[in-house]
Amino acid sequence: MQKYMLDTNIILHYLRGKEKYEQIESDLHLLDGKTLPMISVVSVAEIQGFIQRNNWGEPKKNRLRKLLTKLFILDIASQDKDLIETYAILANYSRNALPGKPLGKSVGIQNNDIWIAATAKVANAIVVTTDSDFDHLNKTYLTVMKYSAE
Repeated sequence: MQKYMLDTNIILHYLRGKEKYEQIESDLHLLDGKTLPMISVVSVAEIQGFIQRNNWGEPKKNRLRKLLTKLFILDIASQDKDLIETYAILANYSRNALPGKPLGKSVGIQNNDIWIAATAKVANAIVVTTDSDFDHLNKTYLTVMKYSAE
């Protein structure tokens, strides 16, 4: 079964009812039981913050609750040595500071995105996104499926 780690922006497209999410769902069959759609607990926290900042009403909050029941939510646990080590590797690689594996330049990736990438790597999942935050990791550490943001 194919595993997909959905970036926060994919969930926001879903919550907003954007055509982009409908295209992704049509392409990947995320909610029909043929794949395993995942989300990092980091994305759940980012979305909650977004909802608070933008004062979203109950319809969108309910839509989020309903969606979260259909996604496998992956936590960050201090006991998960593979996840912690993978985070360190991806963070140092992104900062062009990983011994023996130079990137050539430092990349401005946020810590939350590194957690999402590390979680996807450990889960052996394809990252699905609409932004460029994971581009430097694609085919080196992860497989990234990138859709246009429009």
